[in-house]
Amino acid sequence: MYDQQKRQPFGGYGGLFSLVFYSEKDAAQFFDALQVSKGPSLGTNFTLACPYTILAHFNELEWASEYGVKKELVRVSIGLEDVNVLLNIFRNALDNVEGV
Repeated sequence: MYDQQKRQPFGGYGGLFSLVFYSEKDAAQFFDALQVSKGPSLGTNFTLACPYTILAHFNELEWASEYGVKKELVRVSIGLEDVNVLLNIFRNALDNVEGV
């Protein structure tokens, strides 16, 4: 059953990844320009993004940073949208980041 759920053509079971930016400003510019749904729940069939550390550890950012969890982190859960559509969405968002 697992083999039937792999994303093609590269395989793999999940589409969850994190991006860490050089500055809070870069992370905010990317997140604001990213034209996907925004929210803390990462497990739908459409793409979602959230500023993970800010949401999960807002009152303990210093503690989180001690463990390498940076506040400039944006977490993305990729959905079932067309790959080329998603690539364009991410390119456009990156184009809005001054530090890139």
